[in-house]
Amino acid sequence: GGGGGGKKDRHAQQHAALATLYGYRCEALYELGAYDASVRDARDALECERSSRSDGSGASDRPYSSSGRNPSGGGTSLHPERGAVLRAKVSYLLGLSLLRGGNVKGVEDAFEASYDVAEKALEDASDIRESGNKPSITHKRAVDVLKDTIQGATEGKSTLQEYDVLKTKLDTGSFKKDFIDVLDRALEIAPASMEWQIAKVRHLIGRRRWFVVANHCEQVAAKRVQLEGIFTGDLADLDPFPGIPPVKELDPDFFAENSKDDTPLHLRMLSPKATRDAVFRMPKEIMPYYLRALRLEERYSGAVLVGTALVEFDTKAKAAGNDYFAENERYTREWERLDNTIKMKEEGDLLFRDAYYDRAVALYGECLDIDKGSADFDGSSNSILRQSSSWPVARSHANDAGGKLHAVLHSNRAACFASMGRYEDAVKESSHAIEIHSMYTKAILRRARCHAKLGQDEKAKADFNRYVMLVEGARDHPYPPPNQGSACYFDMPSNVSEEQLDKVKSEMNELGIKPIETRNNRSTMRSPIAGQPKKSWLNKLWCCKNNAASQVVTSPSYRRPEYDRAMPEGGSDQQPPVQAKRKVSFKSSRQTRPPVAIPPPQSVSPPDPPSKKVAPTIIKSRPAFDHPIDASSVVVDPTMDYYATLGLTSSASDSEIKQAYHKGAKENHPDRNNTKEAQARFLQMKLAYNVLGDTEKKREYDKANTPKIDP
Repeated sequence: GGGGGGKKDRHAQQHAALATLYGYRCEALYELGAYDASVRDARDALECERSSRSDGSGASDRPYSSSGRNPSGGGTSLHPERGAVLRAKVSYLLGLSLLRGGNVKGVEDAFEASYDVAEKALEDASDIRESGNKPSITHKRAVDVLKDTIQGATEGKSTLQEYDVLKTKLDTGSFKKDFIDVLDRALEIAPASMEWQIAKVRHLIGRRRWFVVANHCEQVAAKRVQLEGIFTGDLADLDPFPGIPPVKELDPDFFAENSKDDTPLHLRMLSPKATRDAVFRMPKEIMPYYLRALRLEERYSGAVLVGTALVEFDTKAKAAGNDYFAENERYTREWERLDNTIKMKEEGDLLFRDAYYDRAVALYGECLDIDKGSADFDGSSNSILRQSSSWPVARSHANDAGGKLHAVLHSNRAACFASMGRYEDAVKESSHAIEIHSMYTKAILRRARCHAKLGQDEKAKADFNRYVMLVEGARDHPYPPPNQGSACYFDMPSNVSEEQLDKVKSEMNELGIKPIETRNNRSTMRSPIAGQPKKSWLNKLWCCKNNAASQVVTSPSYRRPEYDRAMPEGGSDQQPPVQAKRKVSFKSSRQTRPPVAIPPPQSVSPPDPPSKKVAPTIIKSRPAFDHPIDASSVVVDPTMDYYATLGLTSSASDSEIKQAYHKGAKENHPDRNNTKEAQARFLQMKLAYNVLGDTEKKREYDKANTPKIDP
């Protein structure tokens, strides 16, 4: 009998030690974000702890106490790493790990068990205080752990209730205006839920916010870098990315708040080499979307590295009998689109550089057609060479896929038309670019100049003043807020220098247009320190330092003529001499072209004065964002949720819209609230009301604001 009891005690000690080890590792895995592994270790720890109590002699009489007794007598001594304390803490970690993974089944039971065990263990330990014996330091630590566990379990149950409400909203789709806010809150609670990660990516794609798609995917991947090397031994079967190449460039702290980079998280982008590491550390379901986002944001170096790495990895996996990419057609289609986009874009830029404007505009149109009819990954195959693309005429609408690529292509087509003197077509293409990127300063300025060429003085005035207002406003608010503003983040107003702005104002004066007066116009100092201009957020953001002109492929042997020829994405809109224009030719080989005879420099006469002068506008002294907005300068941006800005739903009546605007404007007016947040909010509400308060613009916005969600 004695030998059997000793064997049981040894088994109990072994199981107790295993329970402690599993508990330690469970906590470490939870902190790293390996929630599936943490769940399994928590269950193993509870099973071992249960076995230690059943094997130990007499331990089961007090199921809520530790196996030891207080050496001074008079009650049960608690230990922070064994018995009831371990059981309560591990149950709490089990509930948290399940919740973080988005699995609500068993979460409430785990929190209830943790709360009950901790509460009863504290009651059982109260005998020590009643006996008058002094508790040990270890016992005090254990009591503190139990109290923290009770508080954590209580908060966990409250968080679970909140998550259930959020999940019901997301599942039923019973709301629209705060969808992204609800989704972000659900992801804060359950960051490892693939359901919500994919839902967010698809929501962003539906609104054509490709920059944010790439940013979100990269943040997910960066967080998973810290899991490198932990899925070994008995955890190998839980490795979410088996056999992937080791990380080389991706920094797990790149998107951390305490990073050395002071750029906002939602505006950071990985380097091309880091994207290659990132793509293997994101869910396979969103990999094709990420590859497409890189292409549509013109991050070609990263896209090529990502595509090449995926092809190489897939080839090795198939050779080893592992079909890693079950839906290989998605990657094949995206790879083909990337290849065609790069080739056509470069060819179009070369044609433009050599003054083949008619051929360049047609090739840019073919590049636009690559994504026509293929916004969804539905397996449809559409020819990228359409007959309509061969006609160098302005498009009737902007490309539905959105993204920087298509905004740039429309802007480049506008530059081609302007260089050929076809200003009406240039206005149309510039408008398409602005529709995609509502703060695209080069497109706004080009459209203003084309309106002036056409003698459309009021429209020119509206665009010029919109340009000035955006640039002046960016001095105080250089960073666009997350989930708001334009769908694109390039060529932003804050990238315009003071010298460029002054030149535009001089040009406006020559045309008889008085620049809109803003608070910054009247200020004698533009920055807190005299003589030191504010840093542009694009100077901080390395990904946007390359200006649009860098997208043009140039040759070392090419010498730009001394007259100012418009280049894609940024040159002057002045028309080159007529002698430089080429005849239309659609031969595919550029080697057969005759050399371009560049004429000598010619003086360019200043633009003719407008037919009627614009009377100076009398504006009261007030902040820049408080100016009346010219109705013709308001661009309807379907990616903006104007209803949510006013705190309304899309079913709001005209009177409700007006009432909500006046109420919000009153609360956030600078006379009442002088904070920068209130100023930004005031401007957002003003822009929203200028759209929703206008019958035609509201109809246009409602028609275009139906998101297309990918399957």
